[in-house]
Amino acid sequence: PALISTISRISMHRVLHLGATPRRLGAALATRLTPLGRQARRPLCSLDGLDSHEQEAWRALSELGHRPAVVQGVLKALQESRLSGADLTGAVCGLIGRPEVGLDGGLEALVASIEQELAREEGRATVRFTILTPRAPSEWGAPMPESTCIEAEAFEGMSLADVATHGTGAGASVLAEMLECACSGVMACSTCHVVIDPEWFARVGKPDEDELDMLDLAFEPTDTSRLGCQVTLRPELDGLRVRIPRGAHNMMDDIPFPDR
Repeated sequence: PALISTISRISMHRVLHLGATPRRLGAALATRLTPLGRQARRPLCSLDGLDSHEQEAWRALSELGHRPAVVQGVLKALQESRLSGADLTGAVCGLIGRPEVGLDGGLEALVASIEQELAREEGRATVRFTILTPRAPSEWGAPMPESTCIEAEAFEGMSLADVATHGTGAGASVLAEMLECACSGVMACSTCHVVIDPEWFARVGKPDEDELDMLDLAFEPTDTSRLGCQVTLRPELDGLRVRIPRGAHNMMDDIPFPDR
C-alpha cells in the first residue's frame, strides 16, 4: 500500500530513483488487481477516447502480442494507481523492461493476474493434471508413491510453463520449483522439458520441428517429450499426467547477458 501511495504522487523516474522498481510495481499491482468489470471496459479494438499517452502505452503493449482485453487491464491497473500522462507511459516502458534480452520489468506478473481474472470472468474450464516428480518410478505402469504425485490445476489456455511461472495453488508452486523456464516461454531453451504419459501423448499432440530442435538439447529426451511452454491445457486434457525429468540442460547460463 505504501508503494502504491508513493507511485500515485510522483512520476516514474522518481519511483525508480527511490528504489520502487517497475518489477515491484508489477508485483504490487498484481496482488491488488480488482475485477476488471465488463461494464467499465472501453471498446477493445479501438483507440478512440484514449489520450496520446494512453495510445502510446496501448501500442507498446499490443506490439508484445498481448490481446486487447489484457492491454486494457494493464492500463486500468496503472490508472487505478493514479498514473496518467507521461507517468503512465513511463510506467509501461519500465514494466516491459528489455524483452529482447529476456529482462522483464514486472509486466509478466501483472499480465498473469489479469489473464486469470479474465479466465474467471469468461468462465474458462479448470483443467486438472498430475505432476510426477523426478523421484517417481521410471515405469509409467508402476505404482506411484503418493509423495511423488502432485495434483495441480489451472485454467484452460495456460501452458504448463505458465502454470509454473504464474499459476496458483500448491501444485503450481511445486511445478515452479521443478521447471526453470529460463527463456520465458519463447522456445529458446529446453529447461521446461517434461515427459508426457504415453497414454496421453496422442491427445497432447506431437511437437513441431522447431520444438524438436530444442528437445534434442534437453536432458534425456524421450519419445513423448514436450516443452512445457508448448503444452497448452484444454478441457480434453483434464487428468493429464506429466513427468519431470531428473535434470535439465540450461544453455542460457552460457549467454553473456548484461548485468541486471
